[in-house]
Amino acid sequence: MVKVGIIGVGTVSQMMHLPILSGLHDLYQITAVSDVSPTQLKHIAETYRAKAYADPYMLVKAPDVDAVFICSPDQYHADYALAAIEAGKHVFVEKPVTLCIEDLEKLIAAEKAHPELVCMVGYMRRYSQGFLKCKELLASDDRKIEYMRFRDIILEGDFFMDQTRPPYLCSDISDEVKAESSSRRRDQITRALGNDCTDQQRTTYVMLTGLGCHTLAAVRELVGLPVEVESVSVQGEHVIIVFRYNDFLAVYEILNDQDVVQFDAAIEIYQHDRRMKIKYETPYLRYQPHTFEVIESTKKDTKTTLYGPDYRDPFQDEVQYFHDCIANGTTPKSDFADAMADLVLFREICGKIKK
Repeated sequence: MVKVGIIGVGTVSQMMHLPILSGLHDLYQITAVSDVSPTQLKHIAETYRAKAYADPYMLVKAPDVDAVFICSPDQYHADYALAAIEAGKHVFVEKPVTLCIEDLEKLIAAEKAHPELVCMVGYMRRYSQGFLKCKELLASDDRKIEYMRFRDIILEGDFFMDQTRPPYLCSDISDEVKAESSSRRRDQITRALGNDCTDQQRTTYVMLTGLGCHTLAAVRELVGLPVEVESVSVQGEHVIIVFRYNDFLAVYEILNDQDVVQFDAAIEIYQHDRRMKIKYETPYLRYQPHTFEVIESTKKDTKTTLYGPDYRDPFQDEVQYFHDCIANGTTPKSDFADAMADLVLFREICGKIKK
């Protein structure tokens, strides 16, 4: 049984991690929670029968906490993760692990200094069943990739949550805390992009670290990193990126929080006579059917294979994987060092945007 403390009990925690950890009662026990909202913290602590900590640094030192889940705003991830490692706790950090390379380098050094601890970044799309099947098929076949396209054209979670299971959110966070949080976030993005970065570069970087990292990290695991960022076209929160790989081109489209109710998130791989498509659904509605489609053609006919629907929750799959790593003393594929490639790529992408 792994005893868990959770820092940050906002939307993502309430919709995903808290119910998942509670449901996996043979693997985890939620013993501690922390949040900047006193009312929210009290409610969640009572709901899950956990001890409430106003100070997250006291939570990481608690003797009845074996692992710390960090679901706070991005700008606090590095400090909380480092404190948890120094306290001898396993660490699960929601993506992005940090906002700037400098902070991630410190975490990687701490991770290397404590090989007995499991440190993992929550890239849940890399643990979905369709993704794993696609990776398996790519590895077992020598067909060359000719083209890839992937996208996140989505409506954000409020619409879905309002109709199903809205989180318990409070407005009692002090203005001083809000101002400090905003200042910290701006400072870290400035350190990531440079003092002369533009507002458009900042907007794009936020989209990449907040949403794009899911898809780009998954693509990186499937086919590696591109040799070049060919071009970046932006207009506000609309981004189109062309990547050049050794033997093919790939296009990534991001349109976050559109007004049409859909969640069009997918990775498509074209290999001359085969096309594979991983389809992702909104995480704000749990246990939706997920599919992975493979189309193969000859000169005479076409065969379509549909894997699924499968109803496993990728968030739950990654949390179970985290437990397996702790139980077996293994290093997760999405550890802190693994995440460095993403921050380097995001900086390169933003550098292509005209100032």
